Amino acid sequence: MGAFIKNFLLNLLNTRLYWLCVIMISVAFEYCGYYFQYVEELKPCELCVYERAAFAAIGLIGILVIFWPKGLKYIGIPLWIYASCMGLSIAIEHVDAESNIFATCNSVIAAGRFWFPLDQWIPSFFNPTGSCGDIPWQLAGFSMPWWVRAIFIGYITAIILSLIIHFTGYLIRRKSK
Repeated sequence: MGAFIKNFLLNLLNTRLYWLCVIMISVAFEYCGYYFQYVEELKPCELCVYERAAFAAIGLIGILVIFWPKGLKYIGIPLWIYASCMGLSIAIEHVDAESNIFATCNSVIAAGRFWFPLDQWIPSFFNPTGSCGDIPWQLAGFSMPWWVRAIFIGYITAIILSLIIHFTGYLIRRKSK
């Protein structure tokens, strides 16, 4: 049993189960965003839209990698890191916008991170209708952008841990040869 767990962990990035978890977590966060928008009737701002775009990008990356995990992981991991870092930078900007009464949403900067204006290309999913300075929802005293920031930090931490485990496995296999 111990050997199975060791081999599973050392080959983690090569498994479809790992990437399926990445997809499911991304879809869950995306679903939460739409739940808050359509059920709780919270209006997303421009930065919210691009934070959701980062979650969608991570899910799409996972879908691509799940079809060929051993080959596409070398493309998927850097893209996952990029999407997570962009989502984190937008969430940090969003938290700052909430705490500054003079701050405004800046979709030009957010769109530049993703290379295209989502609110214009796919308005049915990414249409901003709220203001960045509003704080309509809190959990444990923290706003939604604060939680989104924590989630992206968790994504980046998961990537780093996965890479450490992967390279440790590579070194162990190389040393045993």
